[in-house]
Amino acid sequence: MSQPLVSIIMNCYNSDKFLKDALDSVYRQTYLNWEVIFWDNASSDQSASIAKSYDDKVKYHLAPETSSLGKARNLALNRATGKYIAFLDCDDVYLPLKLEIQVELMENNNFAMCYGSTIHIDKWGDEIKRATVKNESGMIFDKLLTHYEINMQSVMVRNSLLVSDSLNFETRLKYCPDHNLFMRIASQYSIGVISDYIVQYRVLNNSLSAQTIDIAPSEVKFTLDQISSLLPKLREGLKKEFFYAYSKVKYYNAIASLSSGSRFQAIGYIATIMFVRYEYFFIFLLLLTPTSSKFILKTLGR
Repeated sequence: MSQPLVSIIMNCYNSDKFLKDALDSVYRQTYLNWEVIFWDNASSDQSASIAKSYDDKVKYHLAPETSSLGKARNLALNRATGKYIAFLDCDDVYLPLKLEIQVELMENNNFAMCYGSTIHIDKWGDEIKRATVKNESGMIFDKLLTHYEINMQSVMVRNSLLVSDSLNFETRLKYCPDHNLFMRIASQYSIGVISDYIVQYRVLNNSLSAQTIDIAPSEVKFTLDQISSLLPKLREGLKKEFFYAYSKVKYYNAIASLSSGSRFQAIGYIATIMFVRYEYFFIFLLLLTPTSSKFILKTLGR
């Protein structure tokens, strides 16, 4: 197998707590031809000193000021020179074979990107659960519309595709610029899916912040609207799948409403989609009972 360079994008903002674990996991890779593009988004903790303690395979860049995550990731991407791009957040971990498995898959197939299964861990590194990918490699955009399963840490993308199609992270999005980019790629290209567990994703807070809950619906809808506008024939051919995806937006709106104390508004959102999925019908019935909003959110993992 050839050994093309892999550029690993690490965006960091005050993330020193687990940073050494993350970087050490890159150095434990069985695949050796990589570089880390370390973008320090004007951190004020010990992140810089930790990153600089490694050798020159970690390319340290200090931002003049803190910027949005999408913009920071684009700035880091501009420094990448590898044939393939991978991503690693500062509190997550690559499993040793991650890069080797993905490079072999990408070198032997014409996939635009690939992703794999993920092990969720807690702050101590203990396993919480395993998120096993369900899709098979190929044109899977329709499957991702109804069940999005891509964990960013498990992704590898062809750099030439990002350059030729002028693809990057949407800077207008705060919650899910990665979802937007990967769905745009999947809408037009074949994707490789790896059943192996290749990364550990650290779950530090099971509850989304109030701000995130508020913006999630509009940002997911932004991506659906954007793809619909760019590829109207695709939207026409996948009416059912887009319907399910837009129903999920209403579900997110219901969660946001419930979180902010607007229970009747939450009922209104769920009522419009309660026959789409059994889960939505269950939530609708639950909202009509005296069950507390806090308990319902906890039951839904929020």
